[in-house]
Amino acid sequence: MKSVYLFALCLFCFMSFSCKDDKKTPEPNIDKPNIEEDITSSLFKTANFLTLSDVHLDKSQKNVPYGDINSTGIDTWNRTITEINTVATTVQPKFMVYLGDVPNYFDNTTGNISKVLKDLRTLKGDYPILFLPGNNDTMEGDYHSFQDAPNPDGDNVFSLDKSATDPWPIINRNSTTTKVNNLDFSKQFGFYAVDLTIGTETLHVIALNSVIFCEPTSTHQYIDDDNVTQQKAAQKQFSWFEKKLDSYGAKDHVMIVMHIPPGYDGYGHGKMWNDNLYVKNKDSVSYRVQNNFLRVLSNNKSKLKGVLTSHTHLDGLRRLYADDTFYKKDMVALSISTPGISVYHSNNPGFKSFSYDISNFDLIDFTTYYAEPTAKSGNHHYEDQDFKYQSKSYTFKETYDIKDPKMTIFSAINGMQHRHIINAYTKQILYVNSNDKRPTEKFDFDLALDVVFQK
Repeated sequence: MKSVYLFALCLFCFMSFSCKDDKKTPEPNIDKPNIEEDITSSLFKTANFLTLSDVHLDKSQKNVPYGDINSTGIDTWNRTITEINTVATTVQPKFMVYLGDVPNYFDNTTGNISKVLKDLRTLKGDYPILFLPGNNDTMEGDYHSFQDAPNPDGDNVFSLDKSATDPWPIINRNSTTTKVNNLDFSKQFGFYAVDLTIGTETLHVIALNSVIFCEPTSTHQYIDDDNVTQQKAAQKQFSWFEKKLDSYGAKDHVMIVMHIPPGYDGYGHGKMWNDNLYVKNKDSVSYRVQNNFLRVLSNNKSKLKGVLTSHTHLDGLRRLYADDTFYKKDMVALSISTPGISVYHSNNPGFKSFSYDISNFDLIDFTTYYAEPTAKSGNHHYEDQDFKYQSKSYTFKETYDIKDPKMTIFSAINGMQHRHIINAYTKQILYVNSNDKRPTEKFDFDLALDVVFQK
């Protein structure tokens, strides 16, 4: 009997202990935040940089009419400087890239360039400004070689800047915000690479002189004032570019900037780059320059953070593919255009700020700041000469209604259908929120969007 009693007592104690142990077992916590997710979110931070292009300054003119003269009057330029200072105070840029075409074509080139450089030197803020050459940026005229003499010490448009303590291609290179190092500059041809170190991360910037690659047309062609043919100059730049890009590690961060983008001109419907230029790659295989350029990008895709261009004066996008079967492949890179201050193509004047992930320089969003004409004619055509900056602006993510703050511009575009990109973006803001819809009737959206192998 005693043994039965002891057994029952032990069974009771065991069950009581098990029940207590069950009560200690934590229930699934669906209300508490995910600590790992919170840490990841707290580490996601962004910073900003600015891009500016195609001022085409003619300081002898007060204002110029919409879409008639390929220059910018002094009033619009002065307002642009004021607006840049206002924006910079808010976004605190780490650097600026000037994407080419400083002066008006032929009138007082020296005076116009000196004015732009002087004004940019007086901008508020402690950030470096990187320049690269556009087709206007030579002393001899449009689409001429960077050097005007057949030697590395010959004059170029930025020789006017020699007396400055920080001459072209980088203003304020002693910035305390962003460390500027390892400048590899071809003084003869105008291309270069430079490292920008911000915090603990470094961005390798490759600035190409894509005027060397330009397509000849009925109105222009490349003119070799330096006695180096376009073919030889193209090969020299391409070989340097391929070697430079290959020299960076797979986990490095690289941004490519240039004036004239590859692909087609949606406005004029011609090719941007000369398809009669053939360059050899490091394996001594010769391809058209655009094809070899796309191949090099494809071989270095993991490093690329973006391709920034201008020249068109428009706020456009270009998807870059490594072959001609682009509907079956992911794009290699995304080219993003910065609009011009000049209103020659019936665009509003505009410039941009980009936000990027500080941990890896992925481009997260861009904002376009723009001016509008103050009046219009009775037939709803905007031909006014007086442009004033608006308190409003537009962003890439607002335009596409993208809610994810971490989604990159590249990922967003890579995941969109071709028609959605054109309908939801290009037709709305290509001309920088211009209310004049006449130009869009002439623009070939499909032709300009995709950059593929030239056959």
